[in-house]
Amino acid sequence: MEMPTLPSLSQARRFLYRVLATAAAYYVAAHLGLYLSAMINGAVSAIWPAAGIAAAASVRFRLAGVVGVFAGTYAGNWGVVPDQAHVYVAAGATLGAWLMAWIPRRIGASDLSLESIGDIARLCLLGMPVGAAVSALVGTTAILHFGGMEQGDFLQALWYWWSGDWVGAILFAPVLLTANSRSWISGARAPWLEWVGAAAAAVVVGILLLNADGGQSLQTGDFLLFPLILWVALRFPIGATSMLILFVGAVRIISALMQYGPLGPEVPLSSILSLQVTLMSLSIGGLLVSAALSERRQSELRLDMLANHDPLTGLPNRSYFQDYLQHTIAQCLRQGGQVSLLFIDLDRFKHINDSRGHEVGDQVLRIVASRLVDTLRADDFVGRLGGDEFAVVITHPKTHRGARRVAMKLIEALSQPFKVEDVRYAISASIGISVCPDDGTDANTLLRQADLAMYQAKQRKSGFEYFSDEMNQIAHEQLQIENGLRHALQKEDFALLYQPKVDLRTGKVVGLEALIRWMAPGGKGVVGPDRFIPIAEETGLIIPIGRWALRKACQQWVSWSNAGLNPPAVSVNLSPRQFSQGGLAQDVLGALEETGMNPTFLGLEITESAAMDNPEMTTEVLTELGSRGIKVMIDDFGTGHSNLRQLKRLPIDTLKIDKGFVRDVLDDREDAEIANAIISLAHTLNLRVVAEGVETPEIARFLKERGCDEIQGYLISKPLTPEIVQTVFDKTYSVS
Repeated sequence: MEMPTLPSLSQARRFLYRVLATAAAYYVAAHLGLYLSAMINGAVSAIWPAAGIAAAASVRFRLAGVVGVFAGTYAGNWGVVPDQAHVYVAAGATLGAWLMAWIPRRIGASDLSLESIGDIARLCLLGMPVGAAVSALVGTTAILHFGGMEQGDFLQALWYWWSGDWVGAILFAPVLLTANSRSWISGARAPWLEWVGAAAAAVVVGILLLNADGGQSLQTGDFLLFPLILWVALRFPIGATSMLILFVGAVRIISALMQYGPLGPEVPLSSILSLQVTLMSLSIGGLLVSAALSERRQSELRLDMLANHDPLTGLPNRSYFQDYLQHTIAQCLRQGGQVSLLFIDLDRFKHINDSRGHEVGDQVLRIVASRLVDTLRADDFVGRLGGDEFAVVITHPKTHRGARRVAMKLIEALSQPFKVEDVRYAISASIGISVCPDDGTDANTLLRQADLAMYQAKQRKSGFEYFSDEMNQIAHEQLQIENGLRHALQKEDFALLYQPKVDLRTGKVVGLEALIRWMAPGGKGVVGPDRFIPIAEETGLIIPIGRWALRKACQQWVSWSNAGLNPPAVSVNLSPRQFSQGGLAQDVLGALEETGMNPTFLGLEITESAAMDNPEMTTEVLTELGSRGIKVMIDDFGTGHSNLRQLKRLPIDTLKIDKGFVRDVLDDREDAEIANAIISLAHTLNLRVVAEGVETPEIARFLKERGCDEIQGYLISKPLTPEIVQTVFDKTYSVS
């Protein structure tokens, strides 16, 4: 069993200060109450301000406040009630104060802000009357028992005590509970001139009440109090409303004192009841109206927050960001200076979402948002545009590339490693920058140009790039290519060429790689994959293009087979998007079923990076395809970042050495060692090895001596049309 932790010295000191402060305030307020109204042998008051101290202290200070109430009650009643009754009266007041705080918390929120109707109702209409009733019942019973009052005065004393406590609590507690509330200064609905008007009106009504010379004048003053309280409740924060209620309550009590003197037994009960009812109705009505308006305003703020801010990160959303950007641009054009827009996109964030799930991705986005806010200056403006895209607006004097330092700071801040669910992550970002007025004078133009610059930074892996006019031309060309690809998909303006793979031991053609080409209309000739594949990847068009290439290759192999040509296996390249999109296995198996191709003659080539992006999903898909006899090859091996443990688990058959390592194996010792290491690794894992980009007999001989299984490249043949490549199926190449 764990022992409870002892409070620290500072905590104990703070507790003691709160107890003493509560006790002192209660003591002063108790004597004020006895001065204002001493009923039933001077032991009961019709207005008990100390109850407000008790309620506020128990709500705000909890145990320290309750202890302070006991001490203050014990001291305040010394010489007022019989000595034997001291402890009981103090215990009753303490229990009542505790109930005033406990009941609202028990049936509602633990934090009473007094800015909702529920808080006001639970505290003022439930907690206070119940707490006051308990205090009154215990106190009057104790005083009666120890001879402090006649038995015939018990019910009247009980009534005065209960109503006096309730009135005192409802007048003083709200002021004390909102004394340090932000509602006093934040969210004020009225201009300063209206504050002056309200204060002046309160003073005028107070003067009228203080100068009242009879019951009719007091009734007129009371009539004026209600619209004044209503006005303040509607237009001002609840702190101001509670202070006005205390002010007019004090004025109303003083006017009664001026009319009757101290409220004692000789004052008619009806007059005391009228005063109590007036004070309670003013207080409760004003607080409820103010709370209702506060609730409505909070609701409006929440709706505004939802409409203008991203719910995940709390940053301004795209709509709000664009409005702010446009306003900042207009200010810049009027006053001079520059506005720099930084368009931020996280690199490989999709990999985190796909591999770790959206919950982890959301946490990463919150961390990124927090780091952006912490890194930027207070007058910079950052928003989330959507997904993993953020943007920053900074203003600065006219200077060449004034946002460069900010971009570097953001990249450095984002690159710092962090942990989510005990997994360590490091994320990078690409930033595009556009400047007003140099690059444009409206928000949409700056956003579009910063977006173009960001994509340029991503392609160049440079971290950040400034917008230039050349990027517009590049974007225009990319748009033309995208539109052309969509048209080409409809018209099937694509063609497959086939490059042979040769076995180094036998010299026989043992495979073909299907390579796609775009036959551009209008006599523009053949468009190489290096121009349109990146755009197809980016736009998602690679999915239907990949399906077309797969189906076309299967159809061509079946056509050769039906013609009795004995074709070798055909391999088709797969895009990373085809893996991430889902449904790849169904696409492959569907193409085989549709065309009737033998699955054992189909190969699938995936890049090393694509295979390692989501190894669990890759393994699942490739295992399903491998079970049908389909061969799997890792393309461009050595250019990515493979985890050898995961590579071993993947159901693959072949590694293809990237041509970048093959081209210079005779001249570059490092390339030669890398190629040799890949061959050894593959054979250790019982995989075949294909070297790409072989262009000379010397390179082929080098690879053969190192045990490479197959070669592919211009030494054998360039990519050929189906009609030409079928003539080499039975050809034997001499590569030694």
